[in-house]
Amino acid sequence: MADGPFHTFSSALSRRMRFIFADSGESRFGRDRTPRRKGLVITLCVLTSAVLWFMFSMQETYTQFFEFPTLLQNVPPEQALTELPPSTVRVQVEGQGVQLLRLYYKPPVITLDAANGTIDLTVAVAKVTPSVRMESVMPTQVILALEPRIMRRIPIRSRVVLSTESGYHKLGVHVLFPDSVTVSGGASILENLDYWPTQNRLLENVRSPIRVVVPLSDTLARLVDADVGSTEYQVDVQLFTEASRQVEIRVEDAPSGREITFVPASTLITFQVPLKQYSRALEATDFYVSVPFEEIRADTTGMVYPHVHLPEGLAIRESRISPDAFGYFFNLPERQ
Repeated sequence: MADGPFHTFSSALSRRMRFIFADSGESRFGRDRTPRRKGLVITLCVLTSAVLWFMFSMQETYTQFFEFPTLLQNVPPEQALTELPPSTVRVQVEGQGVQLLRLYYKPPVITLDAANGTIDLTVAVAKVTPSVRMESVMPTQVILALEPRIMRRIPIRSRVVLSTESGYHKLGVHVLFPDSVTVSGGASILENLDYWPTQNRLLENVRSPIRVVVPLSDTLARLVDADVGSTEYQVDVQLFTEASRQVEIRVEDAPSGREITFVPASTLITFQVPLKQYSRALEATDFYVSVPFEEIRADTTGMVYPHVHLPEGLAIRESRISPDAFGYFFNLPERQ
C-alpha cells in the first residue's frame, strides 16, 4: 500500500498542508489570516476527508441486492407465449464497493433464451457478474409457456367518451378507421378474444366534427401482437336549433273505403334539428304523425295517441306533439 495511489495522494496532500500552515516569522499565513482563508482551509480539510473516506470505503466488501432486467430472445415464429416471463431478476451479491457501484449504475441484462424452454437463472446471472460473488437469485429458474401461434381479425371497440357543448349534438354514431385489427398470439388466448379496445379518451365541450387518432390499448401485456397501434375516431357534431311545424295525421293500413277524421285534424310538432337541416325539415313531405288502423279498431276510449314519423336523411331529435291525443270518427260512405 505504501507505493500505491493512496500513498502518492497522501504525500502530495501533506506537502500542500505544510505549505499552507508554514510559520516563519512573517509568513504569508500570518499576514493574511482572514475569515475567508479560514473558511478555505476548513473546506479543503472536509473535502479531503470525504475523498479519502470514499476511496477507502470503495475497497471494502459489501453485500447488496440488485434488480437486473431480463431480455427474451429466440422465440420461434410459429409459437407464442401464454404468459410473460419476469421482467427483472432479484440478485444478492457480495463484492467490493467499486464493483457494486458499477452494477448499480450499469446493471447487466439477463438473457432468456426461448430455445431452451427452461432457463437456469443462477447460471445466466453468474455469466454476467464474474467480478462479484453471487449469493442468491430469485427466481432461480424460468419455465417459458409456449403454444402454437394463430391469427385472427377482430373488431376495434372505442373507449372514447365525448361530451358536447350546450346546443351541440352528435349526428349519428362514431366511425373508426380502421374498424378492425389483425392479431396474432397463443391459440388459447385468441380463441376467447372478441374485440380489441382503444385507450380511454375523454373529449369535452366539443362543438365541431371530430377526427382524432386514438392509440389501441394493450390489455394483454404484450402477449398478443396487433398489426396496427391506433385508429382514427370520427364523429360529426353539429349545432342544433329548435323548430316547429304543423303536420297532418295519417292512418296506417286502413281498409279501402274506410275514412277517418281526427279532432283536431292536425298537430303541432316541435323538434330539435341541425341548423344546416332546418329548411329541409320544414319542407319534408314524409314528416307526419300516424295511427295504425288496428289501434283505432281496438280502442274503447274514443281517443288515440299518434306516433311521430321522422323524415329520412334528417337528424331530428327530441320531437314532441301538441296535442298528443286525438278524438276520431268514421266517415260514412255517401249514399248513391
